[in-house]
Amino acid sequence: MILRGKCVSAGIAEGRIHVVDVGSWLAHALAHESITQPDAEIARFEAARSRAARELARVRALVAQRGRAHDADIFTAQATMISDPKLIGRIEEEIRVNLQAAEAAVARAAIEFHNALKASEAPSVRDKAADVMDVGQRLVYCLDETAAAESPKADVIVASSVVPSQLVRYAHQGVVAIVTETCGAKSHTAILARGLGIPMITGIEGAAARIRDGAPVVIDAGAGVVIVDPGQVEDDTVAAIRAARNQPLQAGLRAVPQATRDGVPVSILLNISDPIEAENATAAGLAGVGLFRTEFLYMDRMSWPTEDESFQAYERVAHAVGDGELNIRLADFGAEKSPAYADIPVNRNPSLGVRGVRLLLSRPDILEPQVRALARLGKSRPVTVLLPMIDTIDTLLRIEGELDRICGVASGSPRPFRLGTMIEVPSAALLIDDMIGRVDSVAVGLNDLTQYLLAADRDDEYVESYHDALQPVVLRLVYRLVETAVNRGKPVTMCGELAGDSLLLPLMLALGVRRISVSRSHVNRLAAALAGLSLADVAPLGPAVLGCSTGREVRDVLKAHGLSISS
Repeated sequence: MILRGKCVSAGIAEGRIHVVDVGSWLAHALAHESITQPDAEIARFEAARSRAARELARVRALVAQRGRAHDADIFTAQATMISDPKLIGRIEEEIRVNLQAAEAAVARAAIEFHNALKASEAPSVRDKAADVMDVGQRLVYCLDETAAAESPKADVIVASSVVPSQLVRYAHQGVVAIVTETCGAKSHTAILARGLGIPMITGIEGAAARIRDGAPVVIDAGAGVVIVDPGQVEDDTVAAIRAARNQPLQAGLRAVPQATRDGVPVSILLNISDPIEAENATAAGLAGVGLFRTEFLYMDRMSWPTEDESFQAYERVAHAVGDGELNIRLADFGAEKSPAYADIPVNRNPSLGVRGVRLLLSRPDILEPQVRALARLGKSRPVTVLLPMIDTIDTLLRIEGELDRICGVASGSPRPFRLGTMIEVPSAALLIDDMIGRVDSVAVGLNDLTQYLLAADRDDEYVESYHDALQPVVLRLVYRLVETAVNRGKPVTMCGELAGDSLLLPLMLALGVRRISVSRSHVNRLAAALAGLSLADVAPLGPAVLGCSTGREVRDVLKAHGLSISS
């Protein structure tokens, strides 16, 4: 059976399928008949809880043995949920009052807690609903005394959807590919999949119901092809995919040119979310790490990291990049990027709420350990600290004051690190003339800037067509940002998945962009595109697109220059 979807993260994989299907275990659990001896059923439930705790400890140990001790903490967090008094109380009430079998009681309680969380308007809260179902499924599994113990295994995951924290966990368990029914192409889940090099396909309707658990599968994510239970009919297709997998270019990063064909210097840097992504970066010719999204270091833990733990992670990245650049963003919590243990306020609209620097200013307990760790690193090597979601000069001044206080320096005195600001909010972009003198560099978050300019949620696939970086308003603002920074002698880096589109590279160069930071999966295509470009050839694109009034006109200009961009 061949299924076709949309590519989220390119790559080729082969293995057996593990369907993450909530419905099947719920139906099985709810089908259990009523009981007559609640005390005996409570005893069964308590025994299952003990078994679940033992298995979680075993799984945690196995993951820790792989050298990912802090990632193994997610299983400790799950053990904590299994001991949650509210959840236990609700399950025991179903058993004692409603005479439900333990399996049905667990399922009913899990559904109730899941629905309460899922009803939230905040993605970060809705994401935690899946954790409740994970716990419920494990308890039902453990009520079957004949079931074998669980251990992490390398599978192709098939699910209706996957949130960022789940994807990180799957990556560390050795999952080789992911297939989902829904996932925004510009969502943080998608960005993580590309950064971690996990092939991912989305847009296959009813995948969790249509695909058999345990079935063999061959995946070409770049082509959006999923071959389940391959047989003779698919032999040629499977052979072609396997041959492509064995081509040398699949092995790693290719050499990255450091200039256009006519000698204009261009720097390509790396976006990372985990220290492992920085390995071998500068050896391939990359200029270093342009954006380290530190918030993802917090995801697979049960508590906030200490200063020492954060420092060790930053030091590992510093070692990997050697003399290359290192730009580390302060944790940008908010929207769907929030660890399960976080006591972060739930906003009606998380993208417009307390996130980024706004949150950090209100939470010195989060800000201080991270800044102290960065200051320690800054004393041993050059590092730039990037400020997320700066909106006004007032906010910039407030966070500068906090940085000075934490670093123990007087206002206006040198800090242990350089300071850069993300430009993601239109208000900050419009204040670039006032802001540029207070920072050492600028990093443009093109995905978010486009989102806020066009009122089109980057994570919502229903407005994906409106999230269009080729709209003239976006291009004119990018040109103004680059021009202002260059005139003031400040480095300006274009970040985000849109910046990494190799088809847009000629346009970026024509608008004055000379520094681009992209996820690892984009590097080879971007390097190949740069190697074939001459600035003299693409320079006329700049004035031409800046004179356009519509996105269609921009695309017509690009097409006239031999660049085919989708509508």
